[in-house]
Amino acid sequence: MRKRNKYSPEYKEQAVKRTLGGSFTIKEVAESLGISYYVLRQWKAEYMKNAENEIPKTDKQLKESEELKKLRKEVRKLRDENAILKKFAAMLSKEQDPD
Repeated sequence: MRKRNKYSPEYKEQAVKRTLGGSFTIKEVAESLGISYYVLRQWKAEYMKNAENEIPKTDKQLKESEELKKLRKEVRKLRDENAILKKFAAMLSKEQDPD
């Protein structure tokens, strides 16, 4: 059974920042540090998620997200209505077709 290494949050953050710098790929950084590519990829995902949660949204972003939710709801409603109208049109065309 393999021994699990414990890494400090600072170590993880430094490793992730090396990948975010754009000079090195995740694979290159992982190989240079002697850690798994998948572990470093997971650290990066966690870092990005935490960074996203720490940045407060501006008023403009809040308004845009509310508008986006409203528009998505409207699109769903319109798609449902469109599907109903298509079914109704198909029923009408069947009734009008002389057999």
